[in-house]
Amino acid sequence: MSNSKKIISATLAAAVLAGTVASATPAFAWSKWHHGYGWAPYAVGGALALGAVAAAAASGPDCVYVREPIYNRRGYVVGYRTVPTC
Repeated sequence: MSNSKKIISATLAAAVLAGTVASATPAFAWSKWHHGYGWAPYAVGGALALGAVAAAAASGPDCVYVREPIYNRRGYVVGYRTVPTC
């Protein structure tokens, strides 16, 4: 795994953990005034969505992008392009 994927996975895992802790707060205090579940269902849904994104980012192939020169007919470098190399 590349460093950027590790950082993204760690960040998303931390966000999921924060959402889990936030959704574990008592919703009873909110139910007195709002007569509902509060924001807990949204927090749980967001945590599940972030978990799915983190799993997708962690399971991808290890590809890096490499800059390759573009040559003209005489053999001179006229530019560069970015190509994925797996």
